[in-house]
Amino acid sequence: MPTDPWWDIALDPDDRAADNRLHADGAPLVGGVDADGRPDLDYAGYLRLDLLLGAQRPASSVPDERVFVVVHQLCELVFKQMVFDLAVVAGTLERAAAADDAQALALAEGRVDDPDSATAAFWRPAITASNRLRHAARRILPPVMELMSANDEDDVLFSRVEFGLFRAHLTPSSGFQTAQLRLIQRALAKGPLLDLRVFPGAAYQSGSQAGGAAQSPCGHVALADPTVLRGGAETATPPSSHPATLATRLDGAAHALLARLADLAPESAPPAGGPPRPIDAADVDRAVDRFRATLGPDAEGGAVADFRDDLERAAAAENERRAGLGPARAGARALVETAPRSALAHVLARVVALDDALHAPADSFLTVHRRTVRRHVEDGSGTGGGGMPYLVTSQRYLLPLFPALVGFRGIEG
Repeated sequence: MPTDPWWDIALDPDDRAADNRLHADGAPLVGGVDADGRPDLDYAGYLRLDLLLGAQRPASSVPDERVFVVVHQLCELVFKQMVFDLAVVAGTLERAAAADDAQALALAEGRVDDPDSATAAFWRPAITASNRLRHAARRILPPVMELMSANDEDDVLFSRVEFGLFRAHLTPSSGFQTAQLRLIQRALAKGPLLDLRVFPGAAYQSGSQAGGAAQSPCGHVALADPTVLRGGAETATPPSSHPATLATRLDGAAHALLARLADLAPESAPPAGGPPRPIDAADVDRAVDRFRATLGPDAEGGAVADFRDDLERAAAAENERRAGLGPARAGARALVETAPRSALAHVLARVVALDDALHAPADSFLTVHRRTVRRHVEDGSGTGGGGMPYLVTSQRYLLPLFPALVGFRGIEG
């Protein structure tokens, strides 16, 4: 069995209905009996509360730091569930795409509102997972982040002054180092953005060499660079052997299944209208101009040129991919026209909604995060090397260039 039982999951309905209890060396991982033959399970033991509630280690005696720690840990717990749910959706889509023609068509057309249909058990985990994903991004993450802001009555919940009393202790850590969010963004087709050199690496390089050795100059680095992510680099880009890599295949799995449906669609299905819109030169120019403004007048000239080169390469690769999404676009059109209430259409629409709820330029989780940073950090820098200018640049000028399920967007509505 996998080293981590979190990933020992059953997507096949028959496997879930069979003996599904997890064991190690013949003993159940949870429960069982104690030495006296009595049930060996209680609330605290099942939830590992000794570990969970012992994981808060503030750096100062400032009371408000406690909510700072808890908020970020809550976000990471939600991210963990989201990565898992993305993997469930991706795995389900891959299984549907691998089915024979008749079964693939039946799975694609199975209705979301028919719990007794033959395909209901197949789609059930993906439906609940995709529903949770949208809900987490819309209704859970923003209120958690608002614990460091103000409530509806404008009661201050976290003090800017108090934050200033412990902020320096946290350098060079930064919210930009959240590896699980980077993994989620890979699942949602944002991978090319994680390789753009946009962050001043020196802010993250501090203290990274053992023994205080002299450090070499560090220019701008990408979000996925180990200089930024440190020990989280493998979490953000898991090796192919790790189960979490399944989540990163979600966008590709969805487009592969939609392309399959194009071959199975009736001849009467309407045309899709060609591949998705490419990223054009004006898109790149706007992002580069914004990046130049973000760096300010004292910026190193090479950083802007590197950024343009990176973005042009990413856009060219993305445009080549989009040029091949014509069949997926046709399959999406056929799906929405012939089976608009199918479980597949439901799941894909929820993934699109998740992407928007996390990343949209307005009214998204990143919007709330940005507002929280602005409220409490006067210079907008945060504790790392990114801060407000980079949040704005990313959310308004970069993230919109790489939406999830680009072959399905605009058709699902």
